[in-house]
Amino acid sequence: MKFRKKPVLVDAVQYTPGLEDGYACYVIDGGLRDSRFVGYHDKRTPIPPAFRKVPAIKTLEGFHEISADDWIITGVAGERYPCKAEVFAQTYEAVDGPPHEEEAHERIREAYESSAGLADDPFDSYAGFINGVDYVLEALGIKIEGVNA
Repeated sequence: MKFRKKPVLVDAVQYTPGLEDGYACYVIDGGLRDSRFVGYHDKRTPIPPAFRKVPAIKTLEGFHEISADDWIITGVAGERYPCKAEVFAQTYEAVDGPPHEEEAHERIREAYESSAGLADDPFDSYAGFINGVDYVLEALGIKIEGVNA
């Protein structure tokens, strides 16, 4: 059985020094190839110079090492996780334009519900409000194919 990922908006930034939560530390035993992992250290903890340190972020599964070209994604529940650049390019696209249709409808409902003069039955008055959707869409800067685009 195959599945398609639901369209979910996430925040993502390409890794730069300072975004890590800590470091994976390795004791250097005669060279980088002979390094042995000793644990993760918070970035506020002093790390002995004899350790080789690799940037890492804390995820729901524990610490994950990150590389210079990795992307750090913040998911819908605030969780952070790394993503390799090549996987990120195949999986995500920038959202510079209008929001997805579901988000647009949610923003319309929020704008309506926060407006003054609501009737006792919001669903009944929402049906009447739908006639002014073009105005609300324009005010919010939303374009929906087949509605106002």
